Amino acid sequence: MVEMDLKEALETPLCEEKAADYLGHRRRLKEKYAASGVQALQDYELLELLLSFSIPHRDTKPYAKHLLSVFKNVRRILDADIQTLQTLGELPPQSALHFKAIGDLYRLVPREEFKRGRIITSPDDVASFLREQIGSKPREIFTAIFLDHRNHLLAFENLQEGTVDHTAVYPREILKRTLELHATGLIIAHNHPAGSLEPSEGDKQLTRQILTASRAMGITVHDHLILTTEGHFSFRQAGLLV
Repeated sequence: MVEMDLKEALETPLCEEKAADYLGHRRRLKEKYAASGVQALQDYELLELLLSFSIPHRDTKPYAKHLLSVFKNVRRILDADIQTLQTLGELPPQSALHFKAIGDLYRLVPREEFKRGRIITSPDDVASFLREQIGSKPREIFTAIFLDHRNHLLAFENLQEGTVDHTAVYPREILKRTLELHATGLIIAHNHPAGSLEPSEGDKQLTRQILTASRAMGITVHDHLILTTEGHFSFRQAGLLV
């Protein structure tokens, strides 16, 4: 539980004294952040500060503490979709939109390093990049990196989004997109929201199907990665791309 039930806190009329209290607290947060940076604030205080821009006329501490009680950490808040932020996070629409935009902006930064034409040489770099993109997503997402014959990046695309433990992926759709991009190489990946890096039998079967179809068309599958927030599993390193 947060310090006060969120609904109760938000329905409590604000007298002038209470308003002065939270406005003074908000001013001190801004001054602390401006002077000393993010390390001077606790997680909920940074959330308070961010929320103040979309909720200017109310104390944002109950919102911030409720978000952390529900999502457990800042990363999960930034990975949540707008509907979840509104329903579970109990944010007003403008704040849910604000936080979704912050999360999307955060994920765009590493994408600047993975633009068309970049040479892909390090499996660890790819794994780190994909972990930031989908590793902490609450639903399974199947994604692919498409490469040319010199391992230059042609595209990075999320191909399918599923449930918390399953994504319906069809090899023919992957290969169709590969041919559309004139790619000759693939790195496929998906996340495991539950946190396990162990490939399921379904993961192994899908990989074999994609390998068989790709080889028949002269397309190289360089790896299949499973991502979580904590790490990754490589089918190639495990000897499963045979």
